[in-house]
Amino acid sequence: MAEQSRTNRTDPLGAVKSPSVDALATKALSLVAERNAKAAQDFDPDVGTRLRDAAAESSHNPVPEVINQMLEAGIPAESIACIYIPYAARQMGDDWCDDTLSFARVTIGTARLQASLRTLGADWASHGYSEDPNDDKGVVAIIAKDPFHTLGAMVLCGQLRRLGLSVRLAMGATSQELRAIFVTTRFDAALISASSSESLDSLKECVDVVRQSSSICPPIIIGGNILDQDADVQSLTGADYTTNDPLKALEHCGITTVTPNETRHTERRT
Repeated sequence: MAEQSRTNRTDPLGAVKSPSVDALATKALSLVAERNAKAAQDFDPDVGTRLRDAAAESSHNPVPEVINQMLEAGIPAESIACIYIPYAARQMGDDWCDDTLSFARVTIGTARLQASLRTLGADWASHGYSEDPNDDKGVVAIIAKDPFHTLGAMVLCGQLRRLGLSVRLAMGATSQELRAIFVTTRFDAALISASSSESLDSLKECVDVVRQSSSICPPIIIGGNILDQDADVQSLTGADYTTNDPLKALEHCGITTVTPNETRHTERRT
């Protein structure tokens, strides 16, 4: 997946990042990337397929039981949320494209997988944003107006919280609602997740609302399978960066993340 950047290596206020801060961010992100790579290497496709079959089951919902079995087998909750659940969802999507699974079964199965995220802990729930005006503002994850495009966004929010970030979720927000969010709150990054069914015009409108509503606009990043289409999404929407890699998105925003249970560090604005 190609990543594009509209800016040089600067922070959101235009100040060039110091080598020490940049090195710290790079090191922290590298450590997280190594951990994610290790989890991917340990992936068991048979277990992934079993989770997919449970989600697609027509008579009852065995997903919670399978999730518990995975946890008892020593599979970390983070691996289940970031690797196994997306794998199962993709498998069901492929089955639908191959006409071997109905749209209704895929919709129900995806809803089951999304519901199971809540059983894996608070990091994967839809809440988790601090409203304290004195707290680090973290990021806002904006989900484009697609009611079927939520599971991936929930996984993204969980990943960001596991990295120590405060995350606010804006799902299907209207332009007026988005404007209110950015007028009253200051963020380190605005991450827009969009599916291939989202129009580039509506994404551009979303980017424009964020940029016009922020007194100090955070970097605006677009991700999702909207990037799979043959179009220059960044140029056509006015976003600052496009990528499906959350670590690269955070690095572009100058956000230093750390592993869970440690303190979050960012290059604070003054």
